[in-house]
Amino acid sequence: MATISNAKRWNELCELQIQVMSNMAEQFPQRRESLAQICEGWRNVTEQLKLDKIPIIK
Repeated sequence: MATISNAKRWNELCELQIQVMSNMAEQFPQRRESLAQICEGWRNVTEQLKLDKIPIIK
């Protein structure tokens, strides 16, 4: 199993990115779908961190 020494910080950054993208989606409804996909990517990274895996971004 891979470990990430700064996983807590990565998780904080992911949560911040999700919050920023969600706020942008409220301000730019025409971009909501694209921003939702970006949020989903950050959520996937967060889940991988919780499973103690090295995040893979597609």
